[in-house]
Amino acid sequence: MATKSGDQNLDTPFEEEGAPTQGVKRERGHPEAGNEATVDRDHDEPSKKKVGAPASSMYPMTPTSSSLMPIAPEPIGHHLNLPMGYGAMLPSGGRMQPMDSMAQPRVNIAGSNNVVNIGCHVQSATSIFPGGVRSQHSASLVGGVPSHHSASLGEKGKQFIQQLKRKYSTLTGKVRPIPFSKEKRTIEEVFTEVGIKGRPANGKETTLSSYRELITGPTGQSRVQIIEGEPGYGKSMLSLRLAHDWCIDEPHVKNIDILIYLNLRQLGGMKSIHEAIVKCLRPLGSSISESDVEQLLLREDIKTLILFDAYDEYPDKDIKGNFVSQILGGNLLPHISVLLTTRSSCIPEEFDGRTGRIKLTGFNERARREYVHKVVTRGDDEATNKIITQFNTNSILGDICQVPLFSVIYAHSVHETGRDIDFSSVTTFFEYLVCCFHVHAENKGTEEERAEFQKFRDNHDELDELSYEALSAENQQLTWDEEITVTKLGKEFYKRHVDIGILVEEEVLNSSYPKQPNPYKVEVRFFHKLLTEWYAAHHLVKLLMSSPSSLPENILDLMHPSDLQHVYRFACGLDPLAAPRVLDLLRLKEDCNSLAVLCALEQKDTASDVLDTVCDLVSRDVRIRRDDSRLLQRTTLELVQRACEHGIPVSCLRLESCFRRFDVTNSCIVLESDFRLANMKHLKVLHMTGWYTDVEITRDKLLGLLQTCEGLTELWVDFDSILLPLSIPPETIPPALRRRNINILYDRGNGLVYRLSFDHGQWEIHDQHADQSFYVEIDQGQSQLEQEWCLQELKMAAEAGVTICALLLGVSFNTVADNGQSIILTSGLTIPGLPTLQELYIEETNINQEMFIKILSYVKECPQMTWLHFVDSQLPGVVDPEQIPSQLKQQGLEVLYDRRSGLVYRLSFDHGQWEIHDQRADSSLNVSIDQSDSQLEQEWCLQELKMAAEAGVKIHVLSLVDSFNTVADNSQLITLTSGRTIPVLQTLLQLDIWETDINQEMFIKILSYVKECPQMTTLLFWDSQMPDVVDPEQIPSQLEQRGLKVHSWKHGYLDFETGRWKLSDRVAKISSRIVVKGLYQRILSTNFGGSEETRQAQEVPPEVDG
Repeated sequence: MATKSGDQNLDTPFEEEGAPTQGVKRERGHPEAGNEATVDRDHDEPSKKKVGAPASSMYPMTPTSSSLMPIAPEPIGHHLNLPMGYGAMLPSGGRMQPMDSMAQPRVNIAGSNNVVNIGCHVQSATSIFPGGVRSQHSASLVGGVPSHHSASLGEKGKQFIQQLKRKYSTLTGKVRPIPFSKEKRTIEEVFTEVGIKGRPANGKETTLSSYRELITGPTGQSRVQIIEGEPGYGKSMLSLRLAHDWCIDEPHVKNIDILIYLNLRQLGGMKSIHEAIVKCLRPLGSSISESDVEQLLLREDIKTLILFDAYDEYPDKDIKGNFVSQILGGNLLPHISVLLTTRSSCIPEEFDGRTGRIKLTGFNERARREYVHKVVTRGDDEATNKIITQFNTNSILGDICQVPLFSVIYAHSVHETGRDIDFSSVTTFFEYLVCCFHVHAENKGTEEERAEFQKFRDNHDELDELSYEALSAENQQLTWDEEITVTKLGKEFYKRHVDIGILVEEEVLNSSYPKQPNPYKVEVRFFHKLLTEWYAAHHLVKLLMSSPSSLPENILDLMHPSDLQHVYRFACGLDPLAAPRVLDLLRLKEDCNSLAVLCALEQKDTASDVLDTVCDLVSRDVRIRRDDSRLLQRTTLELVQRACEHGIPVSCLRLESCFRRFDVTNSCIVLESDFRLANMKHLKVLHMTGWYTDVEITRDKLLGLLQTCEGLTELWVDFDSILLPLSIPPETIPPALRRRNINILYDRGNGLVYRLSFDHGQWEIHDQHADQSFYVEIDQGQSQLEQEWCLQELKMAAEAGVTICALLLGVSFNTVADNGQSIILTSGLTIPGLPTLQELYIEETNINQEMFIKILSYVKECPQMTWLHFVDSQLPGVVDPEQIPSQLKQQGLEVLYDRRSGLVYRLSFDHGQWEIHDQRADSSLNVSIDQSDSQLEQEWCLQELKMAAEAGVKIHVLSLVDSFNTVADNSQLITLTSGRTIPVLQTLLQLDIWETDINQEMFIKILSYVKECPQMTTLLFWDSQMPDVVDPEQIPSQLEQRGLKVHSWKHGYLDFETGRWKLSDRVAKISSRIVVKGLYQRILSTNFGGSEETRQAQEVPPEVDG
C-alpha cells in the first residue's frame, strides 16, 4: 500500500511522466515521425521492422579496437515520449559511446557492502552462464564496493550489459527541451541539477552538492534510497542521467557492475523483477533468458543497482507482496541497492530499515540561470539576463517557476516569441501550455486545418469524460486500447490530438503473442499525467455545476487530493462558480487545508468572495512547512496577511521547522525561505517547531514577538532546536504584556512541557506527556545555553519530584567533586545530586580506580538510581570491594559496562570483579588486540576472552594486530609482544594474525595451538609473510578432519595434503563470507574508530597488484 497524505507539499504543478517506455514499447504517430510507414530520421531503419531478424545483424557483440563503439539502435522500443520531467524531453536516436579499454577484467572478492582485498592472483569462479571462461584476475578493494565489471560475468553477462547500455544510450541520446520543439540535444547538454536534500537512515538531513552524491555521499551507504519530489521536479530525468552516466563509466557509478532502469508504470501484472527486465529491456532476438537474468541478480559478488522510476504510477503498488515491495523491504535480493522515485504523496509503506530519504527541491535562481544560459540562449549573456529579469519581475511567476518544468517551458517560450508572458496562477500557466500544443500544430497547417484545430481545441467533452473516468476508477487507468479510444473520441479528434502530441501511441508487447501473428498491439496515453488531470478537471466542473449529486460519495477516496491535487486546483481556476463547491468538497477530508489555500489562489472571485474564502481557511490551523515550495509559503503568508488586514482572527499559525528569527527592528518573523510575516495583529495562537534548525530566541526578541502579535493568546514552541531564554526578569516585562496573560509553553521533546510565569519570569513544569518518560542528554557538542537548559530541567524535575528516567552524558563527563556530591562537566558546569534520577549513562571516558569510586560516591547522592551504565569507556579491570559504598547494594544498583565488543559486563560488589551480564542480540563477540593498545586495554581484552570462554560464549573473531609474538612450547599459550599470554580458548571460532613474519617452525606451533581450540574453524593471516611450503607431516591431522580453513591474504589457502598454498574459487567464497560478517570493517573500527586513520587503513596496500 502507498501512503497518501492529504496535506503535504501540494503546490507544485507537474510530475515527470513515465520516463522511458519499455523495451517492448515504441511511440507512434508523433508529428516528427510522419506517418507510420516513414523512416525514422535518426536511423536508417524503418519504423516498422520485420520481427525475428537475426540479432547479430543489429548487435555486433565483438568490440572494435577503437575506444568509441557505435551503439546500434534497438529493433524496437527506442521511439518514445519521455515525461515532462523538468525539460519535457523526448529522447530518440543512437550515439557514439565510449567503451572501456580492453584491459583484463578483475574478480572482486566481496560480500555485500564490505569488500576485502585478498591481494593475490586468484582464479575466478566459473561463470553461472554456460560458456563462462576461467581466467586469472587480480582482486581489488575499491571504496568498499566491487570494481566496475570486476566480477566474472561470462559471455552472456557481458552481452546483457552491452544490451542494457545500448538501450539506455538510445533513451538518453537525444532529447527535446520542450515537447513541441524539433530541436534535439543530448542529455548532457540539457541536464541541469535541481536542489537535493538527503537524509541517510538514522542520520541528519544535509544538502547534497550534486546528484552524484546519491551514489558517493552518506545517503549512498543506504541500501534503499527513496527520491521524492513534486510533479515536474526532475525525478525521471535524474534517473535517466544516472543511467547515462553508467553507460559512459562516469567515476561515481564506475563501481556498479549492472544498472537496471525500470519505469514502474509499465510493470503492471508482472510477477517478478527478472520478468520485468526481460520484457522491458531485452531486445527481440536476444539469447538472454529470464533464468539468466535471475541468476545474475542472485549473485552477491556483482554490484547491482536498480532504478525504479515513478512508484506513484505503479499499477500494482496496492497489491500486498508485490515484488517491488519485497525488494524495498529486503525480503528479496537484499544485497542489491535500490533507488526509487515517487511523488511525495505516495511513499511506500514498507521499505528497508536502512533506507535513505531524498527530497528534490527544484530550481533556485542559480539553476534557472544555468539552464537558460546553457540550453535556451546558448551562451548569450544579454538574452539570458533578459529572461531571468522576466522571472524576477512577477513574484508569483518566480515561485511557480521553482518547478523546473515550468521554468523550462517559460524560458523557451519567452526566448522564441520575444514576448513577456505573465501568469497569476497554475491554471493560467497550464492553459498556456495546452495552447502551445495546439498553436504549434496550427501554424504548420492550412487555413482549413487551422479551423479544424480550433474546433477541437474548444470542444473536448469526450476527452474530459475519458480522463475523469480514468482517474476516478478504483485503479487509475493511464493507458487505453487504441481501437476503444478512437471509437470514444472519434477518428478525426483522435488523430489531431496524436499529431499535436497531447496523446501518445505506444506499441506494446501483445500478451497473446506468439499465439497471434502480430507481436504488438497499440495503446494510447496522455503525454503527461497532468494533462489527464487537466481534462478531468473540466469534467469535474461540469458535474459540480450541473448535478453535484452525481458525484460518487467516495469521490475524495477515488480521486485522492494528495495524489490528484491539480484536478481540484484546475477546477477552481476554470470556473469561479465551481470554486466554492470544490472547497466545500475538500472540507470533507482531513489535512486538506494547504490544498484549499492553493485552490483559493486559483480563483477568479470578487473581493467579497475572496474574503469569505480567507475567513473560512484561517478558522482552521494554517501551516507553513520547511519543505513547502516558495509558491505555497508565499500564498499562505498572503492569506494570513490579508486576514489580519481585514480584522479576521487567525485561529492558529503553525511554523513547522521553517522559523529562522524574529526581526526586532522591523517587527516581523523571518522564515528560512527569507519570506517575512509582518502583520500578525489578529493572530491568536502561534505554534513553532524546530526539528532541523538551531535557533535561539533571546529575551528581547521574545518580548518583541509577543508585543507585535497584539491578539496572541498562546505561544507554543516545540523541540529543543529552538532555544528560549532561561528566564526573563519580571521588571523587563511591559505591564501591558503582563496583563494579557499569554500562555507561553515550551516542549523540549524529552517528556516535559514548561510554562513561563510572568509573575516571576521563571519556567515551571506545566505537563508531562503520558506516553513518554523524562530524560536528559548532555553532549560535549552542545552550546553553553543548551547545557544550562538541560541542568535547569534536571533541577526543576528533581524539585518537583518528577522521575528522571535517564541522564546521558555523551563525552561531556569530566570529573566528580571531591565531596562526591556533584558531577563536573567538561564545560565547567556542575550537576548536583538528583534524588529522582534512575539511570546514569557515561560514554567514551577514561576512568581510573580513584575516579570510579568517586562516581559511586555521587551515585550515593541519588537514592533512586538503580542503573549506572558505562559505554565505550576505559574502566579498571578490578575494583577494590572495600571502597564500594555499602549503601549501593542495598539501593539495588547495577553497574554495567558495554565495551561495544558484543558483551555487556556487570560489576560484582562482593569481590569487585566484572561478570558477563548479557550479550547484545545484534552483535557477536569480536576482540582485537593491537600492539599500540594501552596496558589496561590489553588486560581488558584478555579478561573478556577468559570470561567468554569460561561462560561458554562463542568468540567469533580474535584479531591480533601486530601484537603476536610466539606460541609456548606446550602449545597452550600465545605470547604477545607485550609479554601477556592468551590461554587456549575453548569457544574461539576464528583467529586472525596481522602483519607478522611467520617461519615454518612458528607456523607449526600456531597450528598446534589451534588444535587445542576445538571450535576454531578459520585461521587467517593478514599481510603476513608465510613459508612457501609447509611440511604436511607436521600438520596435526585433527585439523583437516575438523574442517579448519587456513588462509593467507597474500598466498591463498593451505592444502593440508601437499602443504602448499593454492589459489582457487574457495578463496573468493570464504572471503565473501568473512566480509559479509563485516570483520574487516569491525577490526578497523575497533582500532581506529571513525578517524582519518580508518579511511587510510581501508586503502589497498601498495604491494597489491591493481
